[in-house]
Amino acid sequence: MTGVSIPAHDHHGLRVFTARLTPEDLRRDKAALVAALLRDPDLDPAFVEIFDLADLSGVGLAGYLTEGLGVPDAAVAADRTRLDALQGPVLILLSKALHGRAVTLTPDPRLTLVGTFAEASPPVHFEPLPTAAAKGTLTPNLPPDRTPQRPTRAFLLLGLALLLVAGVALWLARG
Repeated sequence: MTGVSIPAHDHHGLRVFTARLTPEDLRRDKAALVAALLRDPDLDPAFVEIFDLADLSGVGLAGYLTEGLGVPDAAVAADRTRLDALQGPVLILLSKALHGRAVTLTPDPRLTLVGTFAEASPPVHFEPLPTAAAKGTLTPNLPPDRTPQRPTRAFLLLGLALLLVAGVALWLARG
């Protein structure tokens, strides 16, 4: 398989691979298996899924992508039949596993890229806050107050206590 390039700005992308793995492989330590299959030791295994499609009975891979991972129906529509016809283990790599790095992965030959999809990212709305405390204007940035401050009573008491302790220590040292 040729390299799979993932840009740094791809925060909501996901890639689906078929995986020719044995049941023993699926029982291995997930972090080690992911690092070996994708040949990148810096991947976060929390954002990589490996499972047998038989575990999705009734949902199918297309349903899992839309309902479980938030891929829009329209993005899966063209590939729905092909995705639901797949059998055996799959590996789903979410771009979040890359920690924002741009990478070119050279996956293990047991992996075959099926497709690249993107999670839906709802638009951001900036609406006014509903409370009265959120209304009004901000005061402008004022320069810091450079007026000398008088020592507070607590500071004076602390200084007096330190002098008393020092005096007792000197008295005991002479003793």
